Amino acid sequence: MSRMLPVLLATGSWIAAAPPTTQSTAGPSSLPAVRLVANIDVKDFGAETLRIGDLDADGEPDLLLVQSVYGSREITCLTALTMRGDILWQTGRASADNGRIYSDLPVQIYDWDADGHNEVLYVRQARYVSPVWDGKSPRERADKYEGHAAMVVLDGASGRETSRFDLPAPADDCFLLADLTGRGRRQDLVVKDRYWNMWGVSHAGEVLWHYAGSVGHFPAIADVDGDGRDEVFVGFALVDDDGRVLFQHDPAGAHQDACWILRAPDGSWRLLFGNGGLHCLAADGTEQWHQGLGEAQHVVAGRFRPDSPVQLAVVDRTPMPHHRDDKAWGILYLYDLQGREIWRRQQEPGAWAIAIEPVCWSGPAEPDSILVYNRGTGRPVMLYDGQGEITHTLPMEYAPNRTEADRRDHYYATAADVWGDCRDEILIFGPRGLCIYANTRPLLLPTLYNETLYPGM
Repeated sequence: MSRMLPVLLATGSWIAAAPPTTQSTAGPSSLPAVRLVANIDVKDFGAETLRIGDLDADGEPDLLLVQSVYGSREITCLTALTMRGDILWQTGRASADNGRIYSDLPVQIYDWDADGHNEVLYVRQARYVSPVWDGKSPRERADKYEGHAAMVVLDGASGRETSRFDLPAPADDCFLLADLTGRGRRQDLVVKDRYWNMWGVSHAGEVLWHYAGSVGHFPAIADVDGDGRDEVFVGFALVDDDGRVLFQHDPAGAHQDACWILRAPDGSWRLLFGNGGLHCLAADGTEQWHQGLGEAQHVVAGRFRPDSPVQLAVVDRTPMPHHRDDKAWGILYLYDLQGREIWRRQQEPGAWAIAIEPVCWSGPAEPDSILVYNRGTGRPVMLYDGQGEITHTLPMEYAPNRTEADRRDHYYATAADVWGDCRDEILIFGPRGLCIYANTRPLLLPTLYNETLYPGM
């Protein structure tokens, strides 16, 4: 983005001069460090799944809220809207009952046909024939399917379907854009079922390969071997662009909960994944180190501190003695690239279901922050710095017509530079609301000196 968006409420009222609504300890300044810049009424189309991208080709990012049947990955409604909350289009039937999610959903925004305009891609499920779903227990796979799953491509500006192609029937969990065929652009697909299978699919819809094994929640991709095509890392295995397994470890019936591919400062690759602990592998699958944790659910890399080029933020969601109840707590860790603990921060009781994301909050020259969210019903999102201190506490802000019951609902958060100022904004979203916070401190820039009317003299 090359320009700033106006700071505007969905109703059209300006809030640029509104007082700060968050706790901040970000240093001495008379200016607020963070400000609520948007509060969108999501009516009956609110959701815990959000995608961000320019849909109407006006140069500004837009929002896509995705609803589904809880307990499955059956997408029921897609709603595209601007950052101001104006609806661009909607397909399917919106329902306030379909805003919650059981797992990730197979939908992405991408310029699929490389014409300079984004499309929306989503998977339409095959029919689950047996066993018959009871509507209560999770629907993760079927013994028998009818027909195929389908990748549906929608025009980003109108939501009109432009094309579709068949996928293997179970492949409805999530998908990644990848370069498997050497096109020079990530214009192929990696699709998967819940835990057991993964397929490489070409841009034309041809199934290139099938991998059967423990595929985890969401793979990571990178051109690890430098051949111009992506490899796919699923935690216990690394799969080449042609489906050849480069290494594979016995998962012992487990799966990876999170993974990350990182190129270290010395140029070597590090493959990180969490499952019952945090594992760091070399590109050949050799384990470099391991941290035994209860459940390493998230791992992200970033430069969170200025004293080294990269650190690893990790969430342990189920430390003993509690497990997934109102007395359980999560722990946020920061490690160096050698697996040495820098600090840990225990969350309060009940906040075991936390997730993290790196945030470029202060600008590209400054250390990243760590976004901690999904901390329990009604609990605010938090930003941590590299010292382990909470710098901002960000509550969900709802439209005025929301009831007290609405305000006790769950919500998620993500970070993206939606204003185009080289810093990330924080988007908090859920079935009952959507709001955006921005860093409103002046961007730190080097002092200019020896200035002149005659540059180049």
